[in-house]
Amino acid sequence: MLFAKHLRVVGDAFRSRYLNTMDTLDKIPFEKDWTKMKEEPGSSLGGPYVAVHLRRKDFIWGYQKIHSLMKTHRLHKVFVAADAIRTEYKELKKLLPRMVAFEPSWQELELHKDGGVTIIDQWICCCYVSS
Repeated sequence: MLFAKHLRVVGDAFRSRYLNTMDTLDKIPFEKDWTKMKEEPGSSLGGPYVAVHLRRKDFIWGYQKIHSLMKTHRLHKVFVAADAIRTEYKELKKLLPRMVAFEPSWQELELHKDGGVTIIDQWICCCYVSS
């Protein structure tokens, strides 16, 4: 599946600014026609972060597993895609101080809507360290 370019651009800008990653640096392959992508799984480096998707009740136990993954892969940042409300994000940030999340401005939310923001989250998640 190929996400819309304008949403990938937003995700790429976020990755570059907050996660110190870009496709070229991390050898993340990209082909406009996804059917032509012939890369072997695990051939890209991915970005220097762990990416997770948490549902609201996953926060209770999920942060412990995230800490474990970060330690195993020697990573210091985690990108969290979640359907949480602001107070829940604040609680999770206390548990995961190196956490970052894509939090759209009101203008971005108006432009991309909830579905677009979800796609941006998915794009950021798919570019993380996968080894």
